[in-house]
Amino acid sequence: MARHSVRAASIRIPAEWEAHACCWMAWAIHPEWAQGDAVRIKRDLSKVVHAIARFEPVRLLAPPGRAFREARQHFSRCPAVTIIKAPVDDFWMRDIMPTFAIRSESVRKRIVAIDWNFNGWGGTPDRPARPGDQLAKIAAATFGVPRISSSFVAEGGAFAVDGRGTLITTRSCLLNSNRNPVRGGVNRQRAIACWLRKVGIRKVIWLEGDACEPITSGHIDGYVLWTPGNSVLVEDPNDSGNEPIFWREHDLELLVQSRNAQGRKLSVVRVLSPRRRYLNRNRDSFAASYLNVYIANGAVVAPQFGDPERDALAREALASAFPQREIIPLRIDAIAAGGGGVHCITQSMPMLERKRDARQATVNF
Repeated sequence: MARHSVRAASIRIPAEWEAHACCWMAWAIHPEWAQGDAVRIKRDLSKVVHAIARFEPVRLLAPPGRAFREARQHFSRCPAVTIIKAPVDDFWMRDIMPTFAIRSESVRKRIVAIDWNFNGWGGTPDRPARPGDQLAKIAAATFGVPRISSSFVAEGGAFAVDGRGTLITTRSCLLNSNRNPVRGGVNRQRAIACWLRKVGIRKVIWLEGDACEPITSGHIDGYVLWTPGNSVLVEDPNDSGNEPIFWREHDLELLVQSRNAQGRKLSVVRVLSPRRRYLNRNRDSFAASYLNVYIANGAVVAPQFGDPERDALAREALASAFPQREIIPLRIDAIAAGGGGVHCITQSMPMLERKRDARQATVNF
């Protein structure tokens, strides 16, 4: 499909707490997972699907054949879940799928899909790019909306937006040579920020991130969460049994000093991470982040990790940030062991016009 030309002010990426038409997920487990892991992952996926489906429709992609039949049978009693055949081979929908935005035209608005040219998190030898990673390229056929292709390589989990023109990201991910290599005479950071203006982003806050993080190279959704009121929650790995994450304090201080696109300083709230003694998992891949959440129309679906004190503190922080939403903590250790959380396996589609009851929203292409 041809790329669509856009005007600088014509497109807006909504904040994640704005009304959704639906949530996109996938019932697809890549063969790289062991059989036992696949069973546990499906159990975790099912928890998240059912939790979100209480508040908004879920469109669940599944590859043709056994997985499609299994998904239809598994969710046959859940009318809010629609199973859709698609060439998907993994469940990390935040990155594999496009990011949906709203384009304002002369007399109407419509949904568009931003294709970040996902290349399999850098196409490393440990995780080379594969066919299912091109899901965003068939946006019109699969999601019923036109596609806009960015000028650089990224993933949805690399961005946090406030819906009003401000975006937070990390240099460790976007300026990684396996995504956007150095080119003679090109300032990569400036070039990326310049293109983002085409989709309504007028201010980019660059954090350092964590280049040592496996696969994602320091996605912002692993430790930063925008909330209403120009506030951001930031994961604080304060744990005497674990080495502090390099650059985290630097990033926290940078956020404290930052201003949004309207010139207002951010309100930064620390949220303590779960302590390592409660995590009986591989330290390199386990994603122990309370802030990797899905903000549904009437709820916040978040992971919890069995650290009683910090699970409670995280829930309180989310409840304070989203007082009108139900906080739903879930144990999804199988998904976390693969390096992701609730945010990583979901992708919201914005609603063009708010309905009286957002829980009964339907897709409006």
